[in-house]
Amino acid sequence: MKMSYWVLILTFIACIAGGLVWSANHYHGKFLGEQRRADAAEQRADSTEAITANVLRTMAITNIIQEANQHAKQQIALESQRTREDIKVAVADDDCAVRPVPAAAADRLRKYADSLRTSSGNTTTGESDR
Repeated sequence: MKMSYWVLILTFIACIAGGLVWSANHYHGKFLGEQRRADAAEQRADSTEAITANVLRTMAITNIIQEANQHAKQQIALESQRTREDIKVAVADDDCAVRPVPAAAADRLRKYADSLRTSSGNTTTGESDR
């Protein structure tokens, strides 16, 4: 065989090898880009799951607090009712029970009761009534 055939064959083999190297590099770059995109999507999904879990946990805690507050209000109402009944029983046979309460004392008791209702109904976390 002549030398020119060898040169042609070697050039052809070099072109094929170069094409294979270029193709491998091209598709490897695409693979790396796709892998980065998939990793970023997975991180976003993990972050979304964490946020959702935190929101659900916060809602559960809020519900527990609301239930506890409702229970406390019910207990206060029951205790108030029991106190009224106890006072009625205690003063039922007393002669002062039939006398009218002085207007100044009655007004003072009403103001005190109103202040209790107002302060227990308008509580806000982070703010004090002082």
